[in-house]
Amino acid sequence: MRRNRAFLIRCARVWAYPLWWLGTHSDAADDIAEDVDWWMRCIGDDDLLRLDHYSRFAYLSGALTEFRTLVHFRLRSVPLLLRTVLRAVYRPAPALTLEADRIGPGLFIQHGVGTIVTAEAIGRHCWINQQVTIGHDAHGRPTLGDDVRVGAGAVVIGPVTLHDGAVVGANATVIHDVPAGRTVVAPPAIALDRHQRRRGGEPA
Repeated sequence: MRRNRAFLIRCARVWAYPLWWLGTHSDAADDIAEDVDWWMRCIGDDDLLRLDHYSRFAYLSGALTEFRTLVHFRLRSVPLLLRTVLRAVYRPAPALTLEADRIGPGLFIQHGVGTIVTAEAIGRHCWINQQVTIGHDAHGRPTLGDDVRVGAGAVVIGPVTLHDGAVVGANATVIHDVPAGRTVVAPPAIALDRHQRRRGGEPA
């Protein structure tokens, strides 16, 4: 397994170099560098943490389309023609939408399948899981502070603010501000007794 990964990383180091070079020569170079470090910390794989910085970038670019989607967001100031070529060569995640006026460094997107993020702003070191919807209503878009985490299947809608350190649990729906450091969750599953189960879940 480790031997296969080492071979793939060597290949990725060649393949990812143009994207790396452009990123390190762009205005987003510092943000991309912090993205790489934060993703490695969130993944928490000791073997990957021992890699040099460019090898980490190459691994993430080759293995995770969600990371490539974030890099494309960072490079949105690049001329359109070049961005079109980059997106053709380094394809982003097909089921991930990432739109915001500003995204701070270190946004980690775990899985990212079926995830739509349309926000005013996102702070530093945030974590967003799969099947999440962060979007607008008729009044505006959400704002996420620093160190915010949004769990799988959660919905955050409208001009609400998730303040620093807020956590949104899996499948929770948020339509009001969440204070700093607060955790909000969806109703937990409840057990039905055997009599209710035999009658299709209807109360006796």
